[in-house]
Amino acid sequence: MEIGTYATFDADDAAVVARPDHPHSGTAGELAWSRRGGVGIVGAGHVGAAVANALILMGTAQRVVLYNRQVRRAEGEAWDIADGTPMLGSAEVLATDRWEDLAGVEVVVVAVGVRIKPGQSRLDVVNGDLIQTVMERLDEVVPDAVVVVASNPVDVLTRIAQDSSRRPWHKILGAGTVLDTARLRRGLAQLLGVDAQNIHVHVIGEHGDSGFPAWSSATIGPVPLGSFPLPPGRELTAIQSECAERTRRRGSEDILARKGHTAAGIAVAVSRIVESVLQDQRRVYTVSTRALPEYNVDEGSVLSLPSVIGKEGVVGRLPLALNPSEQRMLQRSAGVLNAAYRTETVWPASPIDVGV
Repeated sequence: MEIGTYATFDADDAAVVARPDHPHSGTAGELAWSRRGGVGIVGAGHVGAAVANALILMGTAQRVVLYNRQVRRAEGEAWDIADGTPMLGSAEVLATDRWEDLAGVEVVVVAVGVRIKPGQSRLDVVNGDLIQTVMERLDEVVPDAVVVVASNPVDVLTRIAQDSSRRPWHKILGAGTVLDTARLRRGLAQLLGVDAQNIHVHVIGEHGDSGFPAWSSATIGPVPLGSFPLPPGRELTAIQSECAERTRRRGSEDILARKGHTAAGIAVAVSRIVESVLQDQRRVYTVSTRALPEYNVDEGSVLSLPSVIGKEGVVGRLPLALNPSEQRMLQRSAGVLNAAYRTETVWPASPIDVGV
């Protein structure tokens, strides 16, 4: 096994410091290595690397541990990110192939698995056995950390991760429809001519084809969407349909077909979730989590629903009021995800290595 290197870059004195067990380590390396906290990332592929970059650029974390089975890939990504940190401030990025190096982090982002290919649904990807293996290792080395699943199909894998781990279920959540919600708000804001931060509407259910906007609770600032003045010649139903379709195809069709993968948007979404955990901000995000009984879906269902995110992960689940049509759509989405969950849990072991 190759030895990973610990790259510490400081705005005043940029330097590379080896890990304490590295043959070129010294006092500076031991001091750097003694630090704890920060964020661990499992997987240095497109999403994992983008998340690491976003965490540093957004100032979410000052210490990032990037794990990958092929350590050279992790080193390349970590060093590339670290090169820019002297222009941002002090930050530490560790590239490693040792699970033990994740010990002490407060949050772990899971970003491993088979990637979605153009033309595929997220539910076409089978990563369940891989997530089970990852959770077993995380339980050994960092049992108290909050785990954020970014791999697809994210709602299904979050449920499998909860089943596979000894930590409380509320400490394991998925990125869910946080990115879908951001896409929807951006599109609606452009059509209405207002700032996206004043758009309050959520995409719920599956992070995928059966997910949908909960239009009945949508507001623009304090004004219900149905009462908001629309652009001349536009009808609300047409605007809703256009925004929903744009949101649905944005990642799996538009972006994936053009560049082969998505990474930047989900990286920002995950960084915001992680920030809410690290700082106990208690912000509301539509993460993948267990559904409240009020949603009237099968017990144990894991869907993307509005939740309060804090130091312990999901610290509150919110009962979003749905109209009858939305309730039926949520039940349908739950059925789709439950069927996929059953398929994932009986699938034979995947040949994909952890961290590739």
